[in-house]
Amino acid sequence: MKIILGKLIREPLFHFLLLGAVIFFMAARVRNASIGPGAKIVVTQSEMESMIMGFSRTWMRRPTQEEMQGLVNDYVREEVLYREATAMGLDQDDVIVRRRMRQKFEFLAEDLATRSSPTDLDLKAYLQQHPEKYHEEPAISFAHIFFSRQKRGASTEAAANSFLAHLNGKNDPAPDIETAGDAFLLPAQLDKASVVEIARLFGENFAKQLTMIAVRRWAGPIASSYGFHLVRVDVRIPGAAPPLASVRDTVFRDFLNDRRKQELDAQYLKLRARYSVVVEPLEAPTVAEAR
Repeated sequence: MKIILGKLIREPLFHFLLLGAVIFFMAARVRNASIGPGAKIVVTQSEMESMIMGFSRTWMRRPTQEEMQGLVNDYVREEVLYREATAMGLDQDDVIVRRRMRQKFEFLAEDLATRSSPTDLDLKAYLQQHPEKYHEEPAISFAHIFFSRQKRGASTEAAANSFLAHLNGKNDPAPDIETAGDAFLLPAQLDKASVVEIARLFGENFAKQLTMIAVRRWAGPIASSYGFHLVRVDVRIPGAAPPLASVRDTVFRDFLNDRRKQELDAQYLKLRARYSVVVEPLEAPTVAEAR
Protein backbone atom coordinates (compact mmCIF):
# COMPACT_ATOMS: atom_id res chain seq x y z
CA MET A 1 0.00 0.00 0.00
CA LYS A 2 2.85 2.35 0.91
CA ILE A 3 4.60 1.54 -2.38
CA ILE A 4 1.45 2.34 -4.38
CA LEU A 5 0.91 5.55 -2.41
CA GLY A 6 4.51 6.60 -2.97
CA LYS A 7 4.22 6.08 -6.72
CA LEU A 8 0.94 7.98 -6.75
CA ILE A 9 2.50 10.94 -4.92
CA ARG A 10 5.28 11.11 -7.50
CA GLU A 11 2.81 11.26 -10.43
CA PRO A 12 2.43 14.81 -11.97
CA LEU A 13 -1.24 14.10 -12.73
CA PHE A 14 -1.84 13.52 -9.04
CA HIS A 15 -0.32 16.90 -8.19
CA PHE A 16 -2.55 18.57 -10.83
CA LEU A 17 -5.70 16.96 -9.49
CA LEU A 18 -4.76 17.79 -5.90
CA LEU A 19 -4.14 21.45 -6.77
CA GLY A 20 -7.49 21.61 -8.57
CA ALA A 21 -9.27 20.15 -5.55
CA VAL A 22 -7.66 22.71 -3.24
CA ILE A 23 -8.67 25.60 -5.51
CA PHE A 24 -12.22 24.26 -5.77
CA PHE A 25 -12.41 23.87 -1.99
CA MET A 26 -11.13 27.39 -1.32
CA ALA A 27 -13.51 28.90 -3.89
CA ALA A 28 -16.41 27.05 -2.29
CA ARG A 29 -15.37 28.35 1.13
CA VAL A 30 -15.23 31.93 -0.13
CA ARG A 31 -18.57 31.55 -1.92
CA ASN A 32 -20.27 30.01 1.08
CA ALA A 33 -18.85 32.74 3.33
CA SER A 34 -20.52 35.45 1.25
CA ILE A 35 -23.67 33.67 0.10
CA GLY A 36 -24.11 30.94 2.65
CA PRO A 37 -27.11 30.17 4.88
CA GLY A 38 -26.57 33.40 6.81
CA ALA A 39 -26.77 35.65 3.71
CA LYS A 40 -29.56 38.19 3.93
CA ILE A 41 -31.73 39.86 1.28
CA VAL A 42 -33.42 43.02 2.50
CA VAL A 43 -36.27 44.48 0.44
CA THR A 44 -36.03 48.10 1.51
CA GLN A 45 -38.77 50.70 1.64
CA SER A 46 -37.24 52.59 -1.30
CA GLU A 47 -37.16 49.41 -3.39
CA MET A 48 -40.83 48.77 -2.57
CA GLU A 49 -41.71 52.32 -3.61
CA SER A 50 -39.75 51.86 -6.85
CA MET A 51 -41.72 48.68 -7.60
CA ILE A 52 -45.01 50.50 -6.98
CA MET A 53 -43.93 53.42 -9.17
CA GLY A 54 -42.90 51.15 -12.05
CA PHE A 55 -46.14 49.16 -11.83
CA SER A 56 -48.23 52.37 -11.71
CA ARG A 57 -46.51 53.82 -14.80
CA THR A 58 -47.26 50.66 -16.75
CA TRP A 59 -50.81 49.93 -15.59
CA MET A 60 -51.97 53.44 -14.57
CA ARG A 61 -52.96 52.20 -11.10
CA ARG A 62 -51.39 50.99 -7.87
CA PRO A 63 -50.81 47.23 -7.45
CA THR A 64 -53.13 45.12 -5.34
CA GLN A 65 -51.81 43.26 -2.28
CA GLU A 66 -51.47 40.07 -4.32
CA GLU A 67 -49.72 41.89 -7.16
CA MET A 68 -47.38 43.57 -4.68
CA GLN A 69 -46.43 40.19 -3.26
CA GLY A 70 -45.71 39.01 -6.79
CA LEU A 71 -43.43 42.01 -7.37
CA VAL A 72 -41.56 41.28 -4.15
CA ASN A 73 -41.22 37.59 -5.00
CA ASP A 74 -39.85 38.50 -8.44
CA TYR A 75 -37.37 40.94 -6.88
CA VAL A 76 -36.13 38.30 -4.41
CA ARG A 77 -35.82 35.70 -7.19
CA GLU A 78 -33.79 38.12 -9.27
CA GLU A 79 -31.55 39.02 -6.32
CA VAL A 80 -30.90 35.36 -5.42
CA LEU A 81 -30.00 34.41 -8.99
CA TYR A 82 -27.90 37.57 -9.43
CA ARG A 83 -25.86 36.81 -6.30
CA GLU A 84 -25.38 33.18 -7.27
CA ALA A 85 -24.34 34.12 -10.82
CA THR A 86 -21.90 36.72 -9.46
CA ALA A 87 -20.42 34.20 -7.02
CA MET A 88 -19.87 31.78 -9.93
CA GLY A 89 -18.10 34.53 -11.89
CA LEU A 90 -20.67 34.56 -14.67
CA ASP A 91 -20.41 38.34 -14.88
CA GLN A 92 -16.75 38.14 -15.88
CA ASP A 93 -15.74 38.67 -19.51
CA ASP A 94 -19.36 39.07 -20.62
CA VAL A 95 -19.71 41.73 -23.33
CA ILE A 96 -23.36 42.47 -22.53
CA VAL A 97 -22.63 42.85 -18.80
CA ARG A 98 -19.63 45.11 -19.53
CA ARG A 99 -21.72 47.37 -21.78
CA ARG A 100 -24.53 47.52 -19.26
CA MET A 101 -22.13 48.46 -16.47
CA ARG A 102 -20.62 51.15 -18.68
CA GLN A 103 -24.09 52.54 -19.42
CA LYS A 104 -24.99 52.64 -15.73
CA PHE A 105 -21.78 54.47 -14.89
CA GLU A 106 -22.40 56.97 -17.69
CA PHE A 107 -25.96 57.55 -16.46
CA LEU A 108 -24.61 58.29 -12.98
CA ALA A 109 -22.00 60.68 -14.34
CA GLU A 110 -24.52 62.43 -16.57
CA ASP A 111 -26.92 62.79 -13.67
CA LEU A 112 -24.43 65.12 -11.98
CA ALA A 113 -24.86 67.54 -14.88
CA THR A 114 -28.63 67.90 -14.42
CA ARG A 115 -28.78 68.45 -10.67
CA SER A 116 -28.72 72.23 -11.12
CA SER A 117 -31.03 73.86 -13.64
CA PRO A 118 -29.49 76.47 -15.97
CA THR A 119 -30.49 80.10 -15.49
CA ASP A 120 -31.68 82.37 -18.28
CA LEU A 121 -28.21 83.94 -18.28
CA ASP A 122 -26.73 80.50 -18.95
CA LEU A 123 -29.20 79.90 -21.78
CA LYS A 124 -28.61 83.33 -23.35
CA ALA A 125 -24.86 82.74 -23.29
CA TYR A 126 -25.35 79.32 -24.88
CA LEU A 127 -27.59 80.83 -27.58
CA GLN A 128 -24.92 83.43 -28.38
CA GLN A 129 -22.22 80.75 -28.54
CA HIS A 130 -24.21 78.59 -30.99
CA PRO A 131 -26.16 81.01 -33.22
CA GLU A 132 -25.99 78.69 -36.23
CA LYS A 133 -28.13 76.09 -34.44
CA TYR A 134 -31.09 78.43 -33.96
CA HIS A 135 -30.74 80.96 -36.81
CA GLU A 136 -34.13 81.54 -38.41
CA GLU A 137 -34.12 81.17 -42.18
CA PRO A 138 -35.24 84.11 -44.35
CA ALA A 139 -38.94 83.81 -45.20
CA ILE A 140 -41.20 85.24 -47.89
CA SER A 141 -44.95 85.72 -48.13
CA PHE A 142 -46.04 85.76 -51.78
CA ALA A 143 -48.84 85.11 -54.27
CA HIS A 144 -48.40 83.47 -57.66
CA ILE A 145 -50.40 82.70 -60.78
CA PHE A 146 -49.40 79.59 -62.67
CA PHE A 147 -49.23 79.01 -66.42
CA SER A 148 -48.81 75.37 -67.37
CA ARG A 149 -46.19 74.46 -69.96
CA GLN A 150 -47.87 71.09 -70.40
CA LYS A 151 -51.23 72.71 -71.21
CA ARG A 152 -50.10 75.73 -73.27
CA GLY A 153 -46.94 74.46 -74.93
CA ALA A 154 -44.78 77.03 -76.74
CA SER A 155 -47.21 79.88 -75.99
CA THR A 156 -46.92 79.52 -72.20
CA GLU A 157 -44.45 82.33 -71.57
CA ALA A 158 -46.25 84.69 -73.99
CA ALA A 159 -49.56 84.06 -72.22
CA ALA A 160 -47.93 84.84 -68.88
CA ASN A 161 -46.45 88.11 -70.20
CA SER A 162 -49.82 89.17 -71.63
CA PHE A 163 -51.54 88.53 -68.30
CA LEU A 164 -48.77 90.40 -66.45
CA ALA A 165 -49.53 93.56 -68.43
CA HIS A 166 -53.18 93.17 -67.47
CA LEU A 167 -52.29 92.75 -63.77
CA ASN A 168 -50.19 95.91 -63.63
CA GLY A 169 -52.70 98.04 -65.55
CA LYS A 170 -53.69 101.10 -63.55
CA ASN A 171 -57.43 100.82 -64.09
CA ASP A 172 -57.81 97.05 -64.08
CA PRO A 173 -59.40 95.47 -61.00
CA ALA A 174 -57.32 93.04 -58.94
CA PRO A 175 -57.73 89.48 -60.25
CA ASP A 176 -58.90 86.49 -58.29
CA ILE A 177 -55.59 84.67 -58.03
CA GLU A 178 -57.33 81.43 -57.01
CA THR A 179 -59.01 81.15 -60.42
CA ALA A 180 -56.57 83.11 -62.64
CA GLY A 181 -54.09 81.14 -64.71
CA ASP A 182 -54.01 77.34 -64.71
CA ALA A 183 -54.70 74.85 -61.94
CA PHE A 184 -51.75 74.11 -59.68
CA LEU A 185 -51.22 71.64 -56.86
CA LEU A 186 -49.79 74.20 -54.40
CA PRO A 187 -51.76 77.12 -52.90
CA ALA A 188 -51.88 80.42 -54.80
CA GLN A 189 -50.81 82.25 -51.62
CA LEU A 190 -47.92 81.14 -49.37
CA ASP A 191 -47.36 82.85 -46.03
CA LYS A 192 -43.90 83.11 -44.44
CA ALA A 193 -42.44 80.26 -46.41
CA SER A 194 -38.70 79.83 -45.84
CA VAL A 195 -36.40 80.33 -48.81
CA VAL A 196 -35.22 76.74 -48.35
CA GLU A 197 -38.79 75.46 -48.52
CA ILE A 198 -39.57 77.59 -51.59
CA ALA A 199 -36.47 76.20 -53.33
CA ARG A 200 -37.60 72.67 -52.50
CA LEU A 201 -41.09 73.25 -53.92
CA PHE A 202 -40.37 75.47 -56.94
CA GLY A 203 -36.63 75.20 -57.61
CA GLU A 204 -33.47 77.12 -56.69
CA ASN A 205 -33.82 79.74 -59.44
CA PHE A 206 -37.43 80.50 -58.48
CA ALA A 207 -36.45 81.04 -54.84
CA LYS A 208 -33.50 83.25 -55.83
CA GLN A 209 -35.72 85.43 -58.04
CA LEU A 210 -38.16 85.96 -55.14
CA THR A 211 -35.36 87.42 -53.02
CA MET A 212 -34.66 90.12 -55.63
CA ILE A 213 -37.92 91.31 -57.24
CA ALA A 214 -39.78 94.43 -56.08
CA VAL A 215 -42.28 94.06 -53.24
CA ARG A 216 -46.08 94.41 -53.70
CA ARG A 217 -45.93 94.41 -57.50
CA TRP A 218 -46.60 91.60 -59.92
CA ALA A 219 -43.44 90.41 -61.65
CA GLY A 220 -42.27 87.59 -63.87
CA PRO A 221 -42.74 85.34 -65.60
CA ILE A 222 -40.44 83.18 -63.40
CA ALA A 223 -39.79 79.67 -64.61
CA SER A 224 -40.15 76.59 -62.45
CA SER A 225 -40.00 72.92 -63.38
CA TYR A 226 -43.80 73.05 -63.89
CA GLY A 227 -44.11 76.09 -66.14
CA PHE A 228 -44.16 79.87 -65.60
CA HIS A 229 -45.39 81.93 -62.64
CA LEU A 230 -46.37 85.54 -62.20
CA VAL A 231 -45.36 86.47 -58.67
CA ARG A 232 -46.22 89.20 -56.17
CA VAL A 233 -43.99 89.33 -53.10
CA ASP A 234 -45.91 90.80 -50.17
CA VAL A 235 -43.41 90.50 -47.30
CA ARG A 236 -39.76 89.51 -46.95
CA ILE A 237 -38.56 88.50 -43.49
CA PRO A 238 -34.76 88.49 -43.18
CA GLY A 239 -33.01 85.67 -41.39
CA ALA A 240 -32.03 86.47 -37.82
CA ALA A 241 -31.05 85.01 -34.48
CA PRO A 242 -34.31 84.42 -32.56
CA PRO A 243 -34.93 85.78 -29.06
CA LEU A 244 -34.46 83.30 -26.24
CA ALA A 245 -38.18 83.32 -25.44
CA SER A 246 -39.08 81.76 -28.81
CA VAL A 247 -36.55 78.90 -28.62
CA ARG A 248 -36.12 78.51 -24.86
CA ASP A 249 -37.24 74.87 -24.66
CA THR A 250 -34.90 73.81 -27.45
CA VAL A 251 -31.95 75.75 -26.01
CA PHE A 252 -32.66 74.32 -22.55
CA ARG A 253 -32.60 70.75 -23.89
CA ASP A 254 -29.44 71.32 -25.94
CA PHE A 255 -27.70 73.04 -23.01
CA LEU A 256 -28.33 70.06 -20.73
CA ASN A 257 -27.25 67.57 -23.41
CA ASP A 258 -23.96 69.41 -23.89
CA ARG A 259 -23.45 69.69 -20.14
CA ARG A 260 -24.03 65.94 -19.74
CA LYS A 261 -21.46 65.17 -22.40
CA GLN A 262 -18.92 67.57 -20.89
CA GLU A 263 -19.45 66.09 -17.42
CA LEU A 264 -19.07 62.55 -18.74
CA ASP A 265 -15.90 63.45 -20.66
CA ALA A 266 -14.43 65.19 -17.59
CA GLN A 267 -15.19 62.18 -15.37
CA TYR A 268 -13.66 59.82 -17.91
CA LEU A 269 -10.44 61.84 -18.21
CA LYS A 270 -10.02 61.78 -14.42
CA LEU A 271 -10.52 58.01 -14.31
CA ARG A 272 -8.41 57.41 -17.43
CA ALA A 273 -5.44 59.08 -15.73
CA ARG A 274 -5.38 56.22 -13.18
CA TYR A 275 -4.58 53.63 -15.82
CA SER A 276 -1.60 52.76 -17.92
CA VAL A 277 -2.77 51.36 -21.24
CA VAL A 278 -0.67 48.97 -23.28
CA VAL A 279 -1.87 47.98 -26.74
CA GLU A 280 -0.07 44.89 -27.92
CA PRO A 281 0.79 44.84 -31.63
CA LEU A 282 -1.02 42.38 -33.84
CA GLU A 283 1.11 39.52 -35.10
CA ALA A 284 -0.80 39.39 -38.38
CA PRO A 285 -3.51 41.53 -40.05
CA THR A 286 -6.97 40.58 -38.83
CA VAL A 287 -8.92 43.10 -40.89
CA ALA A 288 -9.14 43.02 -44.66
CA GLU A 289 -7.37 45.96 -46.27
CA ALA A 290 -9.56 48.48 -48.05
CA ARG A 291 -9.43 48.18 -51.81
